[in-house]
Amino acid sequence: MKGFVFSAPTAVVFGSGSVETVADHVGRLGCRHPLILTGPSIGSSPILDAVKRPLERAGVEYGVFCGVTPEPPAEILAEAVYRIRREGYDLLIGFGGGSTMDFTKIASVLSLRDLRIEDMAGNDRVPSKGLRTVMIPTTAGSGSEVSPVAVLSFPGEGMKRGIASRFLIPDTAIVDPSLTLDLPPQITANTGVDALIHGIESFLSVKANPLSQNLSLMACEHLSAHLARAVCFGRDLEAREGMSLGSLIAGLAFSMAGTAAVHALAYPLGGHFHVPHGAANAVLLLPVLRFNLSACRDRYARLAMAFGVAEPADSDRSAAAFLEVVGDLIRQAGVKTRLRDLGIPREAIPSMAEAAMREVRLLENNPRPVTKADAERLYSEAW
Repeated sequence: MKGFVFSAPTAVVFGSGSVETVADHVGRLGCRHPLILTGPSIGSSPILDAVKRPLERAGVEYGVFCGVTPEPPAEILAEAVYRIRREGYDLLIGFGGGSTMDFTKIASVLSLRDLRIEDMAGNDRVPSKGLRTVMIPTTAGSGSEVSPVAVLSFPGEGMKRGIASRFLIPDTAIVDPSLTLDLPPQITANTGVDALIHGIESFLSVKANPLSQNLSLMACEHLSAHLARAVCFGRDLEAREGMSLGSLIAGLAFSMAGTAAVHALAYPLGGHFHVPHGAANAVLLLPVLRFNLSACRDRYARLAMAFGVAEPADSDRSAAAFLEVVGDLIRQAGVKTRLRDLGIPREAIPSMAEAAMREVRLLENNPRPVTKADAERLYSEAW
């Protein structure tokens, strides 16, 4: 058995109502002046009070930055960093979805170091830790609250790229499923499928280890059991708790094992066409799973059981059952499964394939090597 390293936040707090403990965790980290970073919609919504109220009760002086967009340009990061430095904030609270938490991670580093974002892209190119961070997700999907990864858009390349470093791991993650109760069905579906793919791809990754694989399977169990229910019955707290727990566990799994070709091929859809991350992953999932089948048939059999499929007599049947149940679940969630339905023109396939091949960080995790010709075929199948 190969050795492995597992890095995670110092504290992971899970449970409905756990956002009420945010002031305690700010204090435990030795900080007194936090800045809440979030997007415009949350910034103008009553849900922001879920973080503000406990800070106010504890007498904590805080600020709010509401400028985070789904694909934040560099100038917004610069604006946030300027304010953090000018007003002397000593801790950042990322309150929102994956983009907000990723933005918060990079802002924490840039607040202490003058660096170019482009120079940090890839693996282990962040030189040091930034300000302390507390992450509070309002969706069940990205797993960013526990991961060492931040994904940002690079408009000049027409591409999303990942920045991965142990220095980006948040200090504290507070996962409160009640914050997701009012998520619209489409966002619930897109983010939920993203979490599901984190579980699947981390299980199949060449960097997987026994601990990460058990976490991956556990994540798939929770997410497959609760995804359709959370989409159809948004106020079902039990379903929301299952989704939040599954997303959290999947985040821990891919923090060790990484994701692979589905994510690599999805990045150009976000970078070129601004397709939401979960939706981009969803259209590529089944084509990539079929492509990888010859390299990991036995592992598909184990995934099938995590999705609730009774163990068949042989791995071929079990693998086929896994592909079928995944397809059924995505359709039940109402997620689009064709590139054409996302407005992607067929003639964009060659340029997307070329862009995807630059995402070596993820492609090297895939259980089967992917060439540019393979990428074009996978996009064509998804179209």
